[in-house]
Amino acid sequence: MTAWKRTFVAAFVAQIVSIMGFSLAFPFMPFFLADLGVTNQADQAWWAGLLQGASGVTLAVFAPIWGILADRYGRKSMVVRSMIGGAAVMVGMSLARSVGDLMVLRLLQGTLTGTVSASITLVASVVPERRSGFALGMMQAAVMFGNCVGPLVGGVVASAWGYRGAFRAGAAILLIGGLLVLFFCQENFRREPSPSRSSAGEGMLRLLLSAGFVTAVVVLVAVRLSNSIAGPIFPLLVQDILGPAGEALKDRTTGMVIGIASLSGACGAGLLGHFGDRWGHRRVLMASASLAALTSVLTAYAPSLAALYGIRIVFGFAVAGMMPAANAFIRQAAPRHSMGKAFGFAGSISMLGLAVGPFLGGWLGKCCSIRAPFLATAVCQVLVFALAMALVRQPQRAAEPVAVLG
Repeated sequence: MTAWKRTFVAAFVAQIVSIMGFSLAFPFMPFFLADLGVTNQADQAWWAGLLQGASGVTLAVFAPIWGILADRYGRKSMVVRSMIGGAAVMVGMSLARSVGDLMVLRLLQGTLTGTVSASITLVASVVPERRSGFALGMMQAAVMFGNCVGPLVGGVVASAWGYRGAFRAGAAILLIGGLLVLFFCQENFRREPSPSRSSAGEGMLRLLLSAGFVTAVVVLVAVRLSNSIAGPIFPLLVQDILGPAGEALKDRTTGMVIGIASLSGACGAGLLGHFGDRWGHRRVLMASASLAALTSVLTAYAPSLAALYGIRIVFGFAVAGMMPAANAFIRQAAPRHSMGKAFGFAGSISMLGLAVGPFLGGWLGKCCSIRAPFLATAVCQVLVFALAMALVRQPQRAAEPVAVLG
């Protein structure tokens, strides 16, 4: 097995493990809020949205900083930092005594973590460009698979040992992910000669204003926004469908629905990433966004738990094709030696979508209904389709003068 393949496999497994660690407890945040004294459903929706979006705010600030450090000191070290930082934050959340404590820790999470962006940057820097769509698709599959296993295990752990136990178990799993990267990922990192400050600024400006990069970032923002609006509210939708008679089953049922949808996404991500390499990422993005919009509307009006299962399986498959396509646009627009900066700044700007989405979802859940965020998700996914159709043509790599970034 070649060096890049070994690194890719190790990063893939570590990504599954780290996402599993996070998703062991986070899907149950509205229910954990009840333990902290927030018992009204509308207030739970609002606070779940605020907490979900809080980490996106600090992640937007620190993502470019970590990206610059990745290009300077290596991408592998940034992945290890993000996973160990995540483990520390999860331990802190298990000790939280108020919503304020959780808010501070979520802000700290955005500052220290960013495992997905860090892992994608590492993989994008080592795989051949002709395999980038497949590799990035598989990294998205790792996210989906981690999101599949995590809630399934988390539902059982939360039922047996409470939500605090789920946070502690998640911390242990994140630590394992960091150790996997530390010992099994190989990066032959060589720091480029440091450019002068003026040439570095000129190169950075060229990258940020290149047509391909701007287009890719706009699409990435729209994708993240559409994917984050309804997430914090979903457990409350499951609880609403179950009714009072199913109150005791809400943890495991929420975990099952999220887990099965994520399993569908894990199957779809690698496949759709491969299709993107063969048929074009624009086509895959348009098809995925249109199907995701349809299933988001159906989710809002799901009449039963059985219907919700079927709808979310299709939804998970559709959504799986969106992020790999958006990341492939970034990969194609940026020079290899500035991959960390490119993904760092793209991640920072796209975090606006990840931050605004949960706030919007929480507000809609509080002021309208818990089904309204899913309709808003559908509108945003239609926007992704329109952007892909109108803006994305054939992304080109940034001009070679950007090489002065080093």
